[in-house]
Amino acid sequence: MKEGFRDADSPEPERHYRPRLLGDISKITVIPCSIDTERFYPQPPSTKLLEEWGLSSEHFIFAVVGGYDHPRGKGQREYLKAAALIHEQIPSARFLIIGRGSLAETLKEDIQRLGLKGKAALTSYAQDMPAVMNSIDCLVHPSIGTEAFGLVLLEAFACGKPVIASALDGIPEAFEVVRRGELVPPEDIESLASAMKKIFKTKSSISESERKAMHAQVKAMASLPVMAYRTHQLYKQILNHA
Repeated sequence: MKEGFRDADSPEPERHYRPRLLGDISKITVIPCSIDTERFYPQPPSTKLLEEWGLSSEHFIFAVVGGYDHPRGKGQREYLKAAALIHEQIPSARFLIIGRGSLAETLKEDIQRLGLKGKAALTSYAQDMPAVMNSIDCLVHPSIGTEAFGLVLLEAFACGKPVIASALDGIPEAFEVVRRGELVPPEDIESLASAMKKIFKTKSSISESERKAMHAQVKAMASLPVMAYRTHQLYKQILNHA
């Protein structure tokens, strides 16, 4: 077993390593990653996707979007454990895992073992991510290892969707762009389940105008033109001091 990882069922806490910056940090300029807000914007749910998933507008759809390779994916096993705590209290909730990876069989076994058959599922690999984000009700991003920034949060926010994510590494920076949803401690299954229940209870609180406002926030702070402008300004500053 590699140091810093453990089996998802082990009670031993995982250790997260954070590098310490040395030297003159005033020389560091941070330009956050950005997304294409011309592709990711509020739209109606995709009827085609909902049919493919076997779901309808009557369901409240939580989804983890991302790869799930060994040893631990992006926290999909913890997500399923949280779903198992609340699925009976929220009969209309469905828990999707969208992506692909070497943990597929393990996750299918977890679904059976946790009594989530008919409630949780691995979907086929998705190519149209804007359609995915507009067809779910809440993005769950329960990362447990490392995460440089978390662009998937911005994609969900730009489509006007709330996010539940681990307060890990660069994820809080991405969450700060819109701050609609909940940040939870990594690997804290009870906190994750509680956040999912809270988001479900407020499921009707995001109006179309608020969805558009969320998109506008992402466009103003983390769109491709904004990143290009900041990069251009940095190069100008460097050249002026050369």
